[in-house]
Amino acid sequence: MYRKDFLLIILLLWAIFSTSCAVYFYTEAEKYRTLYDSIKDLVIEVNIGIDYSNGTIQWFNHTKLPLGCTLFNATARICDVKYYYGAYGVYVTSINGVEEKIIVPGKEGMSWVWFKYNATSGKLEWGTVSADKYVLNNGETIVWKYYHWKYP
Repeated sequence: MYRKDFLLIILLLWAIFSTSCAVYFYTEAEKYRTLYDSIKDLVIEVNIGIDYSNGTIQWFNHTKLPLGCTLFNATARICDVKYYYGAYGVYVTSINGVEEKIIVPGKEGMSWVWFKYNATSGKLEWGTVSADKYVLNNGETIVWKYYHWKYP
């Protein structure tokens, strides 16, 4: 008789403990779900590629950023960036140690240029402003390219 009572008490304690754990984890999950629902509209997700023009493209897909983040801020978060402020905004001179290279001053060189992917045309389009002026949108794909330029 004593053994049956002991097993019954153990089973009862186990049921109480299990139920308490289930209630605790359920309420914690609901707390975090509510928190996520309140901030999910304040976060965007973008894809950023770094094309080194040597066959290597480094992708940072599904990068989560705060709403209102500029391309420059996003790039500086995921890469080592060197830059200076020019007349039109930030001018990026190096990404991850790959520096701008002037081959012939004013005529030829390699520089960092950004492009936006146009899902409608399926093509990359030149960035229209400096990276610190471009505010990213949710779902965008941006590619930084180490671009060879040449003027006659």
